[in-house]
This record gives sequence, C-alpha cells and structure tokens, in this order.
Amino acid sequence: MLRTVRAKFLGVAGFFVVCLTIGTGFSVIQSLGINGDLEAVSRYVTPVKDALSDVRARQLEQISLLDRYMRVLESDGAEASLLSGIEIEISAKQTQIGQAFRKAFTSAALGRAQASTHFDQGVLLNLDVRMREFADISSQFNIGVEKLLDSVRGGDILTAQRQENIVRGIHRNIVLNLRSEILRLERYVAETVEAVSEREDFLIQAEFIMMLVAGIVGLGLAYYLGVGVARTVADTTKAINSVQSGKLDTNLDFKGQGDFSALANAFNRMTRELRVRFRMRERFGKYVDPKVLGNLLAQETALETSQKRVMTVSVVNLTGFDWLAEHTEPEQLVDFLNDYLTAMTEPISGHSGIIDNFIGDRVMGFWGPPFCNEKSHALHACKAALEQVARFNALKTKYADLIGDHGLDIRIGIATGEVVVGSIGTDKSRAYTVVGDCVNYAHRLEKANRIYGTRILASNETADLASSDVEMRDLDHVVLLGTEQVVYLYEVLAESGHLSEERREWRKNYETAMGFYRDGTFDQAFPLFEKVLEFNDADFAAQLMMNRMERLSRREQDREWNGTWVVRDPYERRDVES
Repeated sequence: MLRTVRAKFLGVAGFFVVCLTIGTGFSVIQSLGINGDLEAVSRYVTPVKDALSDVRARQLEQISLLDRYMRVLESDGAEASLLSGIEIEISAKQTQIGQAFRKAFTSAALGRAQASTHFDQGVLLNLDVRMREFADISSQFNIGVEKLLDSVRGGDILTAQRQENIVRGIHRNIVLNLRSEILRLERYVAETVEAVSEREDFLIQAEFIMMLVAGIVGLGLAYYLGVGVARTVADTTKAINSVQSGKLDTNLDFKGQGDFSALANAFNRMTRELRVRFRMRERFGKYVDPKVLGNLLAQETALETSQKRVMTVSVVNLTGFDWLAEHTEPEQLVDFLNDYLTAMTEPISGHSGIIDNFIGDRVMGFWGPPFCNEKSHALHACKAALEQVARFNALKTKYADLIGDHGLDIRIGIATGEVVVGSIGTDKSRAYTVVGDCVNYAHRLEKANRIYGTRILASNETADLASSDVEMRDLDHVVLLGTEQVVYLYEVLAESGHLSEERREWRKNYETAMGFYRDGTFDQAFPLFEKVLEFNDADFAAQLMMNRMERLSRREQDREWNGTWVVRDPYERRDVES
C-alpha cells in the first residue's frame, strides 16, 4: 500500500501516464494502418489507374485515326496527300501510349517495393506484371499498324485491308482488358476509402471510450486522495490555531505510518518542547549574546528604547564560498562552516564586540558603549579583524585538501560612525542591532577589497581612532559618483610594532608615491609604484594607481587634477563599490 503523499500522487500520475501511453500507442498503430492504405491509393494505385485511362483514350483516338486513314485510302487512293499527315498523327499516338504504359508500369513497380503488404494480395497482386502484359499487347497492335501502313505504301491495298481486320481485333482485346483493369482498380480505391473511413470512426470511438474511462478512474482516485489531504490539513490547521491561542497541550493523532503520521509525531514533539521552553523563550529567546543580555537585564529601559551612538561596525565575507558549496559534500561543508563561523565570531566576542547577525557566510559585528570604552571601539574592531585573518589562514591550512587553490579568502570592511543602536523589531520578535549609513559603509568597504586586492579596509574615522595602535596604509582617496564627498580608504596591516622593516619600506614607498600621485607629479610616482610591485607583485592597489595615472595623462578626467580620483561612470565606480 502506498503510504506517503508523494507516492500516492505519483501513483495517480503514473496511472494517467500509462493510460496516455496505451491510448497513444493504439492511435499510432491505427493511424499508421490508415496512412498506409491512403498512401497505397494516392501514390501508386491512382497513378496506375489514371495512366491506364490515358492509354485507353489514346487507343480509341488511334483506332479513330486508322478508320479515317482507311476511308481516305478508299476514296482518294494510295496517292492521297492526307495519308502522310494521318500517318504522323498515328505515330504520335503510339508514342503517347508507350509513355502512358511506362508511367503505369513504374507506379506499379514502386508500389510493390514501397507498399508490398497491399501489392502482394488481392486486386493489386501482380499489378506490375499485368502492366507489362498490356504493354506487350499494345506493341503487337503497333506492329500490326506498321504492317498496314507499309502495305499501303507498297500499293497492296488488299493486304492492308486484311491487316486492318487483324489490328481491329487486337484493339478490341486491348480496350476490353483495359476497361476491366480500370474498373477493378476503381473498386479497390472505393473499398479502401470506405475501409479507412470505418477505421477512423472506430479510432475516434475507441479514443473517446479510453479517455472517458481514464477520466472517471483518475477523478475518482484524485477525489479520494484530495478528501484525505483536505481532512488532514483541516485537522492540522485547527491544532495549529489551538497552539497559537496558547493551548500547548494540543495533540494530533493520524493513524498509519505514512507522511501524515510523521507530521502528527513532529507536531506533538513540537508542542512538548514548547511546553518545556515556554518561559525561557518568553524571557530570553529574543537575545543571544550574553553581553547584550546582561546589559538589557541591568537596564530595563533598554528593552524598549533605541539611541544614537558613535560605534564601529565590521563586516566579514567569505569569497569563493559558492564554488565550495557546489563542489563539497554536505557533511564536509557543515564541518568547514562550523569551524569558519567559530573562527570569525570568537575574535569579535574576545575583543568586546557584539555579533549582530549571520547572512549566509557573512558575519557582522559592532563595537561601542556600553560594551567597550568610548575611545577604543575602533581599535577593538581592527584587532578582531587581524585575528580573524590569522585564524582563517590557519583554517586554510587545516582544510587545504578541501579548498585547494580555488582562491577561498575573506574580505573585511570596518567603518566608524553614528548609528541607531537598540532593541529593534516586533512585539514578538526583536533583536539588539545597529542601523545607519555606517553599516552600509562597512559593507561597501568589504566589497572594495576586491578592487584593491586587500583583505581589511577601514574608514577614515576608524583610522583616526585606531592608527596609533594599529599599522595602516593610506590606500586611496576618491569622490563617489554624483556627490562631492571624499572617501578615505585605509588598509589595516598589523598591530602596532608587528610590521617588518621590509614591509615598512614597502608602505613608505607606496604612501610617498601616493603623495606624488595626488600632487600630479606622475613621473616621480611611477618609479616608486614600480618598487612597490617589485616587493609585492600582487599589490593590486599600486597597479590600479599606475593605470589611473595613464588615464589622467590622456586627460580622461575633465577637470583640473586635485589629487582625488572622481568616479564618473559605473565602470569607475567599481573602484570603491565593486
């Protein structure tokens, strides 16, 4: 017995498919038979009949010409001028008769080759042989006519008259045989058309009966299943409404072991868990982070209010995750994600931050009072980002076989600014979160890493608060499309004092080159950017600046250069908004 809803509906669908297949097969077989009959008639039998009718007509015309020839001979003698013209017409009729016979024989022969089931029995049996026999008799007639004409030309009128009687006898034999054959073929055509009509009527009736039976049985099965499903849905809806109204002791009881029984068991387990967790959910289910929970319990007003604060927001995104998800087994992917999210969230919590939310592989956190000092939230965010990079590098080593060389990496954007922070949401579902332009800015900085080839980008406000304790690189200044706002981009490199002498020299060369770049002295900036690339040939930021200087040299900016790149079109916008 089919127990699952899917199996039941698939069974109904399968029944219709079987019925459709049987009906289609029956129709195809019948149609092929009908088409075969009609093809035999239209392509082979009818052309033979028409050719024979043409032969018969030409024969009658030829015997008529022969009568006329003999009358002229009797009245005007063998020297009459009209005789030569009549001889030419008789010869032309003989040619036409030969062509008609060849057409009939060809159609009959093709019919035997292509439609042997029809031509090997009944009226059409040996049709091509009979066509050959008719042609042979017609040849005898033509020979007799030639003998008659030769006698006339030789002046032997008596012999010509005797030959005329022989020719007329052959002609009567030909005409009678042709008439008999034509009538036989006409009867075959009529009988075939009648049989085809009967088969078509039978096919229509059979298809209608099969469709009617399939419809009745299918509708009956569908009604039976539909009633069962509708009853189950109604009972489940009623139970859900009871739970929604607060009756957590509601249970479902569907007999059997199918999907509905599994639904009832799942529903009953849910209500049991709801009864156990009801109080906990009411008090604590809205918040996850322990620091948030402690703060809300200590400040009752924070449960209902929000406020503006200057805070730092961090956004972490995993690049190449789509490829990994498509090419990794679910169990391995879950293990990797668990380790990845742990590596991304622990630095946030460990540096006094709040984990705001997860969007797929993207993690967002924020820092600010009352969870950390008012002056140190930017520094905490930068240190957390550096630890996230270090942890991800270790994670890449652990999962080297899984990741391979497919460019899996993280991008981090850090922005500091005024946000609205507090408990935001509905009466039944709330979250302690931050909203504002600063959040959007952090997302844009995270995306901008892709253009500059960096891993951590921070805003100017973040750099002002944290640069004394964190090594940064002054990366770029740009003006966004449609605005006059200058955006300052800084790359977070390491904690203060943790940058090697070589990398300090590399940063110095880059920032010195950026000074010449902003002053418009490109001939002095080019060599320094080349030194930057010699130290790190993968420094996309240096290459980007060199590309810009080439464009500026071609005067692609339509204003005087003031050291800030102006985004003029969507292509350029990728520099900062990717």
